[in-house]
Amino acid sequence: MLCLTCHRVRPALDRADYTAERALLIVSRGLCTCGAPTPAERTRTEADRKPAGAPK
Repeated sequence: MLCLTCHRVRPALDRADYTAERALLIVSRGLCTCGAPTPAERTRTEADRKPAGAPK
């Protein structure tokens, strides 16, 4: 949940990731703005990144 670079909370990748624990960490540590992709984002394909209604 924390960025290894700045030690702040990484942005959530899924709606279910928004929890009370995450909110408290964001308030106490701040939100990561490094822009470094997380391992999960690195493995996503280009097709996964297109919006739901985008043409293929």
